[in-house]
Amino acid sequence: MDSTRRFVLADAMIAIAIGGLALVLYGAIRFPASVSAAWVPFVMSTVGLLGYLIVGAFARRASIPIQSVLRLGGVVGLALAAAGLLNHTLEIAVQLPSALGAVLGPGMWGLMFLGFSIACSSTVARSGSLGFGLLSSAWCGLVYAGVLVVFALAVGFAFMPHMEHILASLYAASGMSDPEAFVTRHLVTNASSHIFVAPVIALVIGALGGLAYLLLRSVRRRTAIALSGVSVMLFIAGAMSIHVAASLARAQRPPFIQFGLAALAITLATAHPLLVAVRPQRTVATDRVTA
Repeated sequence: MDSTRRFVLADAMIAIAIGGLALVLYGAIRFPASVSAAWVPFVMSTVGLLGYLIVGAFARRASIPIQSVLRLGGVVGLALAAAGLLNHTLEIAVQLPSALGAVLGPGMWGLMFLGFSIACSSTVARSGSLGFGLLSSAWCGLVYAGVLVVFALAVGFAFMPHMEHILASLYAASGMSDPEAFVTRHLVTNASSHIFVAPVIALVIGALGGLAYLLLRSVRRRTAIALSGVSVMLFIAGAMSIHVAASLARAQRPPFIQFGLAALAITLATAHPLLVAVRPQRTVATDRVTA
């Protein structure tokens, strides 16, 4: 009997990687000035997407238990990707009020932290293995980043004049003489960072979530409730810090943004483990038979 079966998400990852490589190559050939201005992002994107392709090929041949782990992380990754696509579409297609724009960015980070943690802690809860949990969260990050990168590149190239308008102020300060090449460089630079950063963040947040689950599963419910209260207060403090940063000059924002994101990362990474620990345990009643 075969130890593997067709894994649709692995096929999708291979297709995503090939599509991303094709888009990066298109940008380099169609707008060569973008490569001469900054060739490192093109190399990084190519290497990263080749890595995604290799991971997808390995996932396609993985054993059924491993594919089950990846399937859970992949579902969470697709949900995050759907939110990311909506967020990206709103950013480039709609003139958002400044208050709403200030919420969308941190909100997307928060969803990522929560999703990566759920992918890991849920897998640990099912398998009892932190290693499987980290594998699930890493795959979640790969799926999320792969889908978002291909979408952003495709939309950017398809609506080049609109992207030129959005990035006009940055282009004016860039010193480049070709606006299309500047947009291409900007798109590929962002793609290269997402390709590498998302899986790393997924591993870090997943590790926090997985370790939190292993530590909290044995604590008393009262202790978990108390810790949840502390977590809520830290979450509020982080959200307020980011809100305050939005009203400050750009040079004054970093400390507030850093504290806010760190607070969101800790609280959202431990949210699912705390919820499991707080939830009342079901007891199975058994009838005693007396002689």
